[in-house]
This record gives sequence, C-alpha cells and structure tokens, in this order.
Amino acid sequence: MAYTTLQRVGNAVRHTRLSQDLTQEELAELIGTSYTYISSLERGQRNVTIQTLDRIAQACRTDLFRMLQLDGPEDETIVEMLALLMSRDPLDRKKVLNIAREMFRTQ
Repeated sequence: MAYTTLQRVGNAVRHTRLSQDLTQEELAELIGTSYTYISSLERGQRNVTIQTLDRIAQACRTDLFRMLQLDGPEDETIVEMLALLMSRDPLDRKKVLNIAREMFRTQ
C-alpha cells in the first residue's frame, strides 16, 4: 500500500514524538496546539505548515530535516522499537544490535 505524503509526514511526527516519550497531549502543549490536531496530523488527515513542523522538531529536540527522515514502517511494534532505540545513546543502540544479531543468527 502506498502512503500519501501527509501520512508519511504524520508517521515521521509520531516517530519523533515517541522517541522523546511524549504523549500527544504533551507535544500539543509544547507547541501551543491541541492534542486533536496532533492526532489528526499523525494519522495523515491534516495539512501542516513548515513552521509547525519546525516547532514540533524543536519540541522533540531534533532538527526538522532529521525528523522528516524518520518516515518508516507502519508496524506499531517496529515504531515502538525505533522510538526506544532513538532515545538511547549510541553505545546502548550498538549493544541492542549485537543482541539482536545473536538472537537471529542462523546456525
């Protein structure tokens, strides 16, 4: 299934928000909007300005362009795994990678 541009942007916003362990309500408060706007944006149902995307990125302590590179899978388990990993330092991410490699190594 091909996703629309709005759905892909919404997915990137969700990934970024989750990487900072923010609820939709918390993000909305940080950028001065409603949680219903964040929810509809994440579902790809609302248009968004570059200025709003920039405020979201700043609230999530990232760069706008980095945030938009986070467009990824729709599988919620993968989204949660990515969000968890993004919130960790590089050494922890490397450890998790090594553990996953060991778990899935074929013998």
